[in-house]
Amino acid sequence: MSINDMLACIEPFTAARNEEIEVLARSVVRSRKSGQAVVIREGQVPDGIYVVLRGRVNLVRAADGGRDLIIASLGPGDVFGEACAVEGVGASTTAITAVATDVARIPADVLTAHLRRDPNTTIRLMRLMGEKLREVESVASGLALCDVEERLRRTLVRLAKRQGRHSPADDGWILAPVPTQSELARMVGSCRETVSRTLSAMARSGLLSSSGRRMILGETLMAG
Repeated sequence: MSINDMLACIEPFTAARNEEIEVLARSVVRSRKSGQAVVIREGQVPDGIYVVLRGRVNLVRAADGGRDLIIASLGPGDVFGEACAVEGVGASTTAITAVATDVARIPADVLTAHLRRDPNTTIRLMRLMGEKLREVESVASGLALCDVEERLRRTLVRLAKRQGRHSPADDGWILAPVPTQSELARMVGSCRETVSRTLSAMARSGLLSSSGRRMILGETLMAG
């Protein structure tokens, strides 16, 4: 897929005019990041808006006691670094690659100029930022109100709907590759051992099954 076609089918650029897509595409800088590379650091103004082309990027927020939380896990087609569109605003999370990852960056000045010319993208960008804020609020409320099993269920459902695919033949949703148990623990505010025991219990209950980095989430779990 060309850069033009890629930009035209992801938010917030889906309603941009063809000539604007051309301008954006000419500015795109593609790069490959090794695993565990910091792309954007929390508090710093991003140097552009990024699109994940291949691989996975975790959005991480520092927590008390030297621990951190994975607020979101982004896959191909997801964007991050939207804060670059707001002058002087730093990133609310640190973006770290989970595995070797290919990204495309639109420089901040190019994006800002585009937003001035194309209000459709501005509206969609604000909507996208609002959706991410609601996701952060959902994670925060889950940490405060839900036990580990419910937090893990919500996290798996969110990942499956964002990055997985529905498979009627398997009577559920396929998520692959699945984040490591350590990553899942950082998503739900727990430890790896607790997540491992909880996943095993869910598997015994028939809610999910897994093989290697592939997991099938049953319809009961998805609807629970």
